[in-house]
Amino acid sequence: MEDSESHSLRGPVDAGALYDFRSEFERLEPLASGSLDVPVNPDELRLQLDDGIGEATSANLTVRWSVQNDYNVHYSDDTGRNLRWDVHPHEYTEPDGDGHYHPPPNASSDDDDVSESCIRVTEIVLVARAVHQLWRAGYESGTAEPLNDATNPP
Repeated sequence: MEDSESHSLRGPVDAGALYDFRSEFERLEPLASGSLDVPVNPDELRLQLDDGIGEATSANLTVRWSVQNDYNVHYSDDTGRNLRWDVHPHEYTEPDGDGHYHPPPNASSDDDDVSESCIRVTEIVLVARAVHQLWRAGYESGTAEPLNDATNPP
């Protein structure tokens, strides 16, 4: 889905937040290495994972974070699986708040598929920990089922 005014992050990218997310995620996950698309004025962080969930042998997390603390964390892997945890204004019927989850296998933006995100924390380091905890649960179980099935991680 292309970003539209009703489905995009508010404000410019917060480069410091991307650096903080990368530092925390790499500290927690030995399978991860991150890079910014442009070191001086980045638009996104790309975390490469040396393994994936289930049959996947590699995966990526792409993180965008705004100065308004809106964010988008997009998981994709070499099996074609995609999903996202987002916080930003939207026009979906549910959920009521800005935090929402686009489920696998294709990070669907269909109104009936989008659900409330289980991530309730808003501080950058805590969001990185929550995403790591959810990804790790999926990795260890071999399925994407637990990726939005936690009570306010971390």
